[in-house]
Amino acid sequence: MKSPLFKRVVLVGAAFATVAASFVASASAANAATVIAAGGSDTTLDVMNAILAQANAPAGDTWVNLNPFATANVSVPGDANCPTMNWQPAGTTATLPNRLMPVGSGAGRSMLQAVNTDNTTYTGVGVKGCLDIARSSSFSTSSPNAGTGEYYAFALDAVSWATGSLSAPAAMSKADLIKVYNCTYTDWSQLPGGSAGPIQRYLPQTSSGTYGFFLSDLLGSSSFIFPTQAGCPAVKYVNATGGALEENNASVIAPADWQSAIFPYSAGQWVYQANNASNPTLDKRVLPSGGAPARLGGILTNVDSNGLTTTQSMNANAAAYNVTDRKWQLNDAGLQVVQPGASGGYPITESSSTKVNTVPAFIGVRFVYNVLDTRSPSLAAATLAVGFDNTSGGVKSALCSGGRAAVIASYGFAPLPTTGVTGTVTASANYNQAGSTCRKITI
Repeated sequence: MKSPLFKRVVLVGAAFATVAASFVASASAANAATVIAAGGSDTTLDVMNAILAQANAPAGDTWVNLNPFATANVSVPGDANCPTMNWQPAGTTATLPNRLMPVGSGAGRSMLQAVNTDNTTYTGVGVKGCLDIARSSSFSTSSPNAGTGEYYAFALDAVSWATGSLSAPAAMSKADLIKVYNCTYTDWSQLPGGSAGPIQRYLPQTSSGTYGFFLSDLLGSSSFIFPTQAGCPAVKYVNATGGALEENNASVIAPADWQSAIFPYSAGQWVYQANNASNPTLDKRVLPSGGAPARLGGILTNVDSNGLTTTQSMNANAAAYNVTDRKWQLNDAGLQVVQPGASGGYPITESSSTKVNTVPAFIGVRFVYNVLDTRSPSLAAATLAVGFDNTSGGVKSALCSGGRAAVIASYGFAPLPTTGVTGTVTASANYNQAGSTCRKITI
């Protein structure tokens, strides 16, 4: 029986190992005692915790992965490019040189931009190296800065809708999802396959990468308007206690809204949580009071005039259950490797990303990224951690050589192959010239 943790692991040959070892040695020497800090997206927090584990850092260096929802100060040691400083919880007032913890992809990218344009020094030490990596589950052509931003995609994810409601259908088309969020549909019974029950729209805080991607790729516009009218209450951006809604966390939905709530969800996070259903700390699909978990809704991509699917394989859910290993995984071709004859559309592929094809066959598929800034004084060390040299035969970090594929899969995401896919987005042919398991996109 094969394990999904290893279903797409790329074996690294001795020749590459020699090159990589040389890269590590030279980068470490140039960046001795460097502290690398990453912050931003909640979606990739857990997987990057594993990838940036201190055991993986070069000798003498320190790698820190900041939790956006930390409730107390997180102290990060200083180095030649940043004084020792506290990252303070959101909602507090930062005392310089301390900074507020970036919450979400947009906030992480903005903080990366902010420190690299700050010329202030504290006891002779500047702050340009205080945040070196922005975790991001979305892409921007202007953030952190056009001309200096580098996006390193390291895995595939998908965003769909989720709900705990028994009245909601199993799947809906993009057109129907838009009608839910623009108040055309206010009751589950208006959707094919639904039954009577009101709908309450939820969205995560607006600096979330999942929020931005849900608007642009699933609702069709980054400036989507959310009307409010009779029978269609305002969108809720808050959790059960009134705080900002943490993305990919159904446990914080107001219990009174459980049968009406609809909200975006990362399929990778849903898979990771489903595979850890026995651990209430990790499984955030369930209310604190218990009950059935929120389910991930499917997307219909081939529908008739009644909104019903005409091709069964396109009634696709972003997640699939692997009966061979008794685990969930993203619904990609890797399922067929360990479960021969598995049915399904396998919609989670690189070719379904809008970074590769302008109009993909399946909506919601995205890269997840680590973002660097070429102005950072710790750029070489950060590239060693999460990037690669995008030239033929270019050297690669362990993350971009395939060495972390099992880790990526174990956290619910789909590792990328060494060969890229060229689609209608011409630039996609240049995202991976080194045969890497990452993709480099500069802005």
